[in-house]
Amino acid sequence: MIHPTAIVDSRAEIDAAAVIGPYCIVDGPVRVGPRNELMAHCYLTGNTQIGAENTIGPHACIGTAPQSIGEFPLDTGVVIGERNVIREFSTIHRSITAGAPTVLGDENFIMSGGHVAHDCAVGSGCILTNGAFVSGHCVIGDRVNISSPVGVHQFVRIGRLAILSAGSGVGMDVPPFMLVEGRNTVRGLNVIGMRRAGIDTGSRAEVKRVYRAIYLSGRNIRDAAQELAREELCPEAREIVDFCLAESRRGIMPHA
Repeated sequence: MIHPTAIVDSRAEIDAAAVIGPYCIVDGPVRVGPRNELMAHCYLTGNTQIGAENTIGPHACIGTAPQSIGEFPLDTGVVIGERNVIREFSTIHRSITAGAPTVLGDENFIMSGGHVAHDCAVGSGCILTNGAFVSGHCVIGDRVNISSPVGVHQFVRIGRLAILSAGSGVGMDVPPFMLVEGRNTVRGLNVIGMRRAGIDTGSRAEVKRVYRAIYLSGRNIRDAAQELAREELCPEAREIVDFCLAESRRGIMPHA
């Protein structure tokens, strides 16, 4: 159903089960899948693909030009999965890289004023609270919680189930399961998040051991991770080690 006041480009592909609310603008070759709800005054543009069962709030802008200086291809875009909630005044910008759209996975909750910049890849089950800002080229793992107001610098990686506490400034990579508080400071483990994710007691204990070895042993982070990489580890502990040994443009965030 398309409200009579909505403006929908002839190039757009709108599923018959989608709802386009009053005064929405769908500009360009946007593809909107089934059972999406576009609430009043939202704006979708460019090569934007929206999966199924998403809710997009009033005045949200998706697919708009990247906030970056220079000339960029016009055929880049945004790909959004399923069952996301994108609240009012949120922004998700198209990429600057041909063939590599900005990506938002499934079942994310972006609260009002949240921002996902160009060339980001956001996983599934994440929460960006009011005024959480993710800069360009960031990679956000599944079930990451970014509190308000938190700014994430360009090219930062954030591992699965990390939580960034309110007011934090994030300019370095955050390994999985970590709790960040303050400016570029790991304070501990997201133990509650691991429990809620169904990670068993034995695996949590091994994650804690790896955490202590990497952060509390007095060794260089990479040296500690290389030593741990030679051990038999549970998948969650291995996830931390592999993250710390992967290529990083920003470096691994230190401990308090």
